[in-house]
Amino acid sequence: MVPRAPAAFLVLLVVASVATPVAASAVAPTRPAQQMAPTETPTPVSENTTFYVQIQPNGDARWTITDTYALEDQNDTEAFESLAQKYVDGETDTRWEAAFREANERATAATGREMNITGMNRDYVVNEHRGTLILEFTWTDFATVERGQLFVGDAFDTPEGTWFKSLNENQQLVISAPAGYGVQNSPPRTAVIDGELRFEGPRTFEPDYLEIIYTGNPDRSSTGTPEQPAGLFGNIPFWFGAVLMLVVGLVVAVGYINWQGTLDLPPAGASETNTDGGSGGGAAGAVASGAASGGSNDSDTTVASDDGEDEETDVTLLSDEERVERLLDQNGGRMKQARIVKETGWSNAKVSQLLSSMDEDGRIDKLRIGRENLISFPDEDVTQIDE
Repeated sequence: MVPRAPAAFLVLLVVASVATPVAASAVAPTRPAQQMAPTETPTPVSENTTFYVQIQPNGDARWTITDTYALEDQNDTEAFESLAQKYVDGETDTRWEAAFREANERATAATGREMNITGMNRDYVVNEHRGTLILEFTWTDFATVERGQLFVGDAFDTPEGTWFKSLNENQQLVISAPAGYGVQNSPPRTAVIDGELRFEGPRTFEPDYLEIIYTGNPDRSSTGTPEQPAGLFGNIPFWFGAVLMLVVGLVVAVGYINWQGTLDLPPAGASETNTDGGSGGGAAGAVASGAASGGSNDSDTTVASDDGEDEETDVTLLSDEERVERLLDQNGGRMKQARIVKETGWSNAKVSQLLSSMDEDGRIDKLRIGRENLISFPDEDVTQIDE
């Protein structure tokens, strides 16, 4: 299969006057190896392209574009790695950069809102007969923010219609909600799974089709005082509720003390070990006996929580960042990026974007080791690398 450029970006050609076959090859993001010498290994077959868009609470959008290629043998792998390194070094590109900068300018003209492309970053990953070129950038003010709602859609507009007109076969667009936000309105007949909207190619998009509304809590650090939710006792002053809770706590404590005074407690020394090696009677003896014999159900739960975290922890309750940190904990503080993709089942685009964000926040470190990214905690010693 010959890799093809998505029709969505044909309107963005910088050299519009060039003949169609030449123009198509000039921007084709899935044919980077064509710049290599004719005697080298033929271009690997493109498996898929994913456009992953993570909307931010401030209206910015972090884009991650991944072009994945099938690597059938060692020659394919070596050719791809050579090309990928040139791509990372800026000696060649997939033309996505120029296409999206042009889209940004046209969207700015259509909306009248100042938007920019910032934080361009290139990377690549090779694993399991697949090679992936990765491009990341931030599109500022991609969405508009108003009273706890985010409106996505007009950034896809141009004065002539829309710049994102279609997806080719084996291409997909994924738009992900910000943390703490839900989808209030989405395009017709579009499923929302874990806050993500997925659009699979081949398909076309009409102007204004990609309109999405997210609803969530406004940033509490922003201007204005957010509405305080009703507490346990309704909309009453906080100090009054605190005093009332204190009084209730004191009453409960006094009642508990009086109730304990009615118990038939064992005499002093009754919990000491008997001469036959057994534990003493009473509540203290029962606790000691339980601990020696493996403990009660509560004790088992504690042991399982400490020594068997895999079985006890519900990963669905963890954030994506916490899941990555948990995987690192389970693997001695460091893992290869490809293994994180395999363990989580997430796409390369999502994992790459998530790890870049965590790296910027100082939660993890990314280190290029040969053809892989090694992910570790910031204080982890990576001088000894496990293969």
